[in-house]
Amino acid sequence: MKINYKLNGNKDETVLFLHGWGANLNSFSFFSKQLNGEYSTLQVDFSGFGESEKLKYAFTVFDYAFEIFKLLKTLNINSVIIIAHSFGVRVAILLETMFNLTVKKMIFIGGAGIKPKFNIIKTFKIYNYKFAKFLNKTKLFKINLNKFGSLDYKQLNTIQKQTFLNIVNFDETNLLKQISSKTLLIWGEEDKETPVYMAKIMNKKIKNSKLIIVKNAGHFCFLTHSNFVLFHVKNFLLN
Repeated sequence: MKINYKLNGNKDETVLFLHGWGANLNSFSFFSKQLNGEYSTLQVDFSGFGESEKLKYAFTVFDYAFEIFKLLKTLNINSVIIIAHSFGVRVAILLETMFNLTVKKMIFIGGAGIKPKFNIIKTFKIYNYKFAKFLNKTKLFKINLNKFGSLDYKQLNTIQKQTFLNIVNFDETNLLKQISSKTLLIWGEEDKETPVYMAKIMNKKIKNSKLIIVKNAGHFCFLTHSNFVLFHVKNFLLN
């Protein structure tokens, strides 16, 4: 699989950025530019996203972690600082706990990895059903509610569907206690995709972790409150 990436700088320490599901390496462009003077920065498109090669078979979280590990070895990078968002946190957890890689510090932003209390596909269906029902009430649209389902899920091809299921059904809660790296957790107070209760579980189970809640922010707090998040990122990396 061909992996698209951007490696900038030739500093001794490298910051590895891992994007969220459905995003790409540009998600962390602002942070890469801000940190590039002090660190080398590596932004990566996971397989199936951005400009990386499309998936040829269904991936697991381990497959994604292994492809990043192989890329690091190819680039002769044996030590990293990881900054990850959402799905990228799932990959970061495996890189730190299951691979021969030195991870100095980690920053998890709206991190996934804990199996939610709800069924994600079912939640999508309920949300879309309610939205369709609302449209029907306006009398501007007529939607057959009996055949209505999750459009997001239905539009995926077979490989993407199985990959999606592999990801959302993989619970990494028990791996959190194996994390030894100093870890900063940054969470949007109003995060609906990975609610704050997940942050509190991670904070409790990762022994050397600190949690910062970003007020009036959602799942993409690092984009909507970029300067606030950058301040805490830099402070964490310096101490």
